Amino acid sequence: MKLGRFAVVYLAIMVALMVLILLVQAIFRFDISNAGMAIIPAMGAAMAEGQAFAKAEDRAPETSEMWAFARRAGLVVLGLTLLSTAAFSIAVPEIKFVLSQPGGALVLLAAILFQTLISFVLVRFFLATGAKSILRAQKRG
Repeated sequence: MKLGRFAVVYLAIMVALMVLILLVQAIFRFDISNAGMAIIPAMGAAMAEGQAFAKAEDRAPETSEMWAFARRAGLVVLGLTLLSTAAFSIAVPEIKFVLSQPGGALVLLAAILFQTLISFVLVRFFLATGAKSILRAQKRG
């Protein structure tokens, strides 16, 4: 399993979600963003990585391989989330406001760590799901 590919897919899904949110806001004047959208990139990237692994190896990854990859991917998710939060703190008034409050940085850090923990578990689950889906599709022809 390739961590670089995971990171690229993660970033692509993150950017696509941002573009979708901005388009819906611009066209329909409706905000569809929510906290649950923060885990979608990890789910999609893990699913794609599980599928790529199953195609290349013609097998599902072992449990230990999936947990090891999930740990490394969790660090990637944490790093990318910290970088994007730092970048968006300049442009997004809501993040600026949270950071200006007493204890706001700690609240934001707690939210980032919670997202990373959830992403870690989801990466493990969706790696297996992606691999199984490809293997089943290959059996069907």
